[in-house]
Amino acid sequence: MKAIRIAFALIAALAATACLPVASKSPIGSTQGFVIDPSLIGTWKGAANGEKVASYFHFLPGRENTIMAVVVTPPGDDDQGGWGAFALQTVKLGSNYFMNAQEVSDNGQVATDKTAQNTTPLLYKIGDDGKLTLYMLDEKATAAAIKAGKIAGTVEPGDYGDVTLTADPEALDAFFQTPEGLALFTEPFAVLTRAD
Repeated sequence: MKAIRIAFALIAALAATACLPVASKSPIGSTQGFVIDPSLIGTWKGAANGEKVASYFHFLPGRENTIMAVVVTPPGDDDQGGWGAFALQTVKLGSNYFMNAQEVSDNGQVATDKTAQNTTPLLYKIGDDGKLTLYMLDEKATAAAIKAGKIAGTVEPGDYGDVTLTADPEALDAFFQTPEGLALFTEPFAVLTRAD
């Protein structure tokens, strides 16, 4: 799991929370249909919040409307670096853009943990300045929404229990087109700039 922690800002949150990011049994946008977002294709560079070493994100068009992301983090002062590969599905719902990330490989090893079995939903925006900003679901806010019955999911016990959305595709897509659903994507955790 090293490459996830250091290479894809998804798991930069691990350093702070000691648990996996919010996962989903179904990808956001499956009722709409996934298309490759050409604005993502290419190489981006950036560091997750709290990370000192920038990673390189290589977004490549894949098969069946999937983008392959190969993320490389060079060695730092206290880390040997690493790389990971992720399958991304992108979709526009209303006026917002989402990607669903599923881990494929961690430093050349086939991924087998929860990030490979489920998807990690992300909200993304490309600003007028050309920067790509990624947002993850806030774990505590999502857990609260699940406990309040606003969206189906599971919350494991304890302060660091994993949070997983289990809503069916129709309910999931409808929820994330509402202000309440969008509000679960809080502060940006990574801002990337083009490196190609």
